[in-house]
Amino acid sequence: KIALLVGNNRYQHHPNLMAPVKDVFELSRLLEQLGFQVVSLLDLNKAEMATAVSQFLQLLEKGVYAVFYYAGHGYEHLGRNYMVPVDAPQPYSPENCISVQRILQKMQQQQTALNIILLDTCRKWYNPGRALSQVQPLEPWGNTVYGYATSEDAEAYELQDGEFSSGIFMKYLKKHILKEKKVTHMLEDVLEDVGRDPQDTGKQVMEIKHTLKEARSLTDPI
Repeated sequence: KIALLVGNNRYQHHPNLMAPVKDVFELSRLLEQLGFQVVSLLDLNKAEMATAVSQFLQLLEKGVYAVFYYAGHGYEHLGRNYMVPVDAPQPYSPENCISVQRILQKMQQQQTALNIILLDTCRKWYNPGRALSQVQPLEPWGNTVYGYATSEDAEAYELQDGEFSSGIFMKYLKKHILKEKKVTHMLEDVLEDVGRDPQDTGKQVMEIKHTLKEARSLTDPI
């Protein structure tokens, strides 16, 4: 069980965020309770993000449960999701950002048993005229789960929690993540709670996509 968590708070050319630093810390602690080896990194530029992902991929092999979590600025372009490094210029563009689908494709190539991508980021649509990053179709291995903090062309919000900020997604993920349930069912519980949050009504609805054909849970012994 291996996890890479990246939280980008302090941006050079975009508004700073408050929640990712706390959310990465909280999720790191919970995944360690579930038996994951966790690497947590904050405020990465594009080169640092690429290096972190590359080294994470080297740790993956057949049978591994792999979790990749990102909190920070992001956007969506024609169904592709991009994470915004702290040094990315304005406006957002694929060549200055990191493609989530490309990471997932490389995770698949390592023959992992379970790939979970958790994106705690906005999915507003940008750059209709920009070229897409090159990504091949995924192999039909039935082992992939996407948990999006928000739905297509929508924002993901932060909540002020005393002196700290927390993402709405993480507020409810940490409530359910330790439960012994198929990971997609656990995320459905998170989705329902996010949808019931009175501060969030009409603003943010979580989305889950998956091809998980077996009842794999984060609590599984490996």
